Formats: sequence, structure tokens, C-alpha cells
Amino acid sequence: MPPRAHGNFVYWSEKSPASAIARAKINGTGLNTRFISGLNNPTSVAVDSQFVYWTDSGTNSVGRANLDGTGVTQNLVTAGVNNPKAIAVAPTGIYWANNDGSIGHANLDGGSPTGTFIPTGGSCGLAADSNFLYFINDGNNRIGRATLNGGSVDPAFISTPPPASIFCDLAVDPSFVYYTSDTGNTIGRGPVSGGTADPNFIAAGTTGGGPTGVAVNSQYIFWANGTTGALGRANINGGGVNPAFIPNAGANDTPDGSQLDAAPSNKITIDSITKKKKKGTAAVDAKVPGPGQVTLNQTNTPPDVNAVAAGVKQVALTIAQASSFKLAVKPTGKTAKKLNKQIKKQLRKKRKAKAKANVTVFIHFVPAGIAGVPNTQQVTVTLVKQRTKKKK
Repeated sequence: MPPRAHGNFVYWSEKSPASAIARAKINGTGLNTRFISGLNNPTSVAVDSQFVYWTDSGTNSVGRANLDGTGVTQNLVTAGVNNPKAIAVAPTGIYWANNDGSIGHANLDGGSPTGTFIPTGGSCGLAADSNFLYFINDGNNRIGRATLNGGSVDPAFISTPPPASIFCDLAVDPSFVYYTSDTGNTIGRGPVSGGTADPNFIAAGTTGGGPTGVAVNSQYIFWANGTTGALGRANINGGGVNPAFIPNAGANDTPDGSQLDAAPSNKITIDSITKKKKKGTAAVDAKVPGPGQVTLNQTNTPPDVNAVAAGVKQVALTIAQASSFKLAVKPTGKTAKKLNKQIKKQLRKKRKAKAKANVTVFIHFVPAGIAGVPNTQQVTVTLVKQRTKKKK
């Protein structure tokens, strides 16, 4: 069985007293407030499918570590980093918000840094999707947008209605940009198509402590409660609000709060396996918790679209949302020959024949988004093929 991937986590920065990056599973378990420790003054965190990144205002740097917390590089980027307060990661590189309002950029390996990639913007709050970078602007009352190459800058892409302004963090999914209100104890959101935001999408501070940092994945919205230090969570539709989902998270740093990021769940659930004996095939009934790519083949590593499965046909699906689905297990090559050979041999001696072949297949799930960590589930399937000789 391949090792399970390091997905399914929410991460946040904890400046004091820990000076660390903390994390917990998105179901609230596995809290580790010293996940990446020994930092100076971490102010924000972002993740992709391979690494955890953070800004550190104490060392004026961008750091990076592997998803399991190993391989810590505290000074991945230092050039052009000035008292940074926010970070975002996209396939095109790392972005950070400097205290002077400029937005910096470097390659994912830390190379080619520039501190004034976008000269104007907010000093905190960044989010990126596959096409755009979003930033807080105009006295924290607007959300700006630019293309990932730094062009087409719109400083007032989304308006945030008064009286509340944006605290210091942004998050984005395929439909909305989310922000925290510094006076309204709410999570607001605005459409990724632009326009005016809804400032009261979630009443996030009803049990004390206004929201600061915010993160989103395909299932949940998370936020830090700046007074209580708790991590809150709600369903992606705004329901199921729990302001103290993780009550002892330590996410109460001031003045900037804790900046969050969340990886989507990459769990694969196998519900059943149905045999189709007439054809000698089977169907695996499974489900995943969000959108992404699903592949079935006989390689135990993340799927290669050009790979040729030795004994079963490779199947690939694009999943648009959390859902159940069927994956066909169809014998090819040596597996098909084995079943047919058994059938022919038995039919020479008797009227009915039954053949079996065990195949090991791997179901791969890559959640949508840059933070989608691939996961693999191994399944053994018994293919059964039955044939009856026609009467003469």
C-alpha cells in the first residue's frame, strides 16, 4: 500500500509565543502548534501540492518546507522582502505583500526575486487562483486584482461595503473571494467576476473574538478568532458555523492575527465492488470529497496520462464536485489472455466454464487547485468470467 499523502490540513501562522507554523486536520484532529518551529516572526502561510511557504517579518524572508515539515529553508527568498504580511502561491511563483504596499514575486524555487512586481497594493492580504492574484487595497476597503504576470491591475475589482473594512487576509475558490471584517465579526465574500461583496456571509465571531485570517477549500471555510485564539469553521455554503471548532489553536496573535491556508481533502472512499461475470469485468463504486481528477490504473505513483496499464484498461474521470462515481475494471493484455485461456480449457471438457483473475489496481485522486495533494488507494479486484457453451 502506498503511503497516504500529506493532504487534508489547515495551516496558520503563530507568531507568539511559539514563532511557528501550526496545522490541524480539516476535521479538527491532529492539532500541532509547533509543526514548523524555530522561526522568528512568521506572519502568513501558503501551501501547494509539495511545500508549505511562509513570510517572516523578523528576518524579512520567505521560507519553505516539505509538506511533512522536513527540509526547512528559512531564507528561501530575502531580496525584495520588506516586513512581509501576506503570501500566496500559484503555478507561476510565490507572491508576498511588503509593508510599503508593494507586492513581490519569485519563482517557486525562490529564484529571480523582485520586491516591486506590482508597485501598489495593500500591505497585507493576498490570494491566488489559476489566473489571477487578489490583494487588499484602498485603505482596506477594496479588493484589487491582477493577472499572475503582474498585468491588468485593477485596484478596485471588488468593493467591500462599509462600515467594516477588511482585516488582513484573503482566500479564493472558483466562485468567490473571501475576507475577514475587522469590526463586523463576519466573513464576507465577493464574486470572482468582480462587483460588490456581501459583508455578512458568515457571522464568525458570535462566541467572542473577531475573525482575522481566513482560508477555504472545496468543503469548508476556516478563520482565526483574534481574541479567543480559536480556529473557526463553516461549511462552504455558510452553514454549520462553529467559531470555536479548534478552541486551543493559539491563533490570536496581534496586531495582524493569524494568516491561514487550507489544502483540500484528498480522501478516497471505496464503497463497493460489483462483478460483471458475463464480460469478466468489474466496477468500483467510490467517492471523493471535492472536485479533481480521478484515475484508475496499475501504477502506484500519481498517474501518467500516457501510461499503459499491463493488465487493465486505464480509466480517467474529471470530477466537478463532491460525488460518487464508478470506475470500470476491464481486463486487457495478460489479464484478458489469462481469463480467456481458462474459459477455453474448461469448455473443451464441459458445457459451463468459470475463470478468475486477481488484479491489483490503484485509484489516484488529485484535488483541484494548486494545494491539491495527490492521493492513491490500492484495491484488489477479483475478475470473474463465466461462459456457457452453446448446444449443438
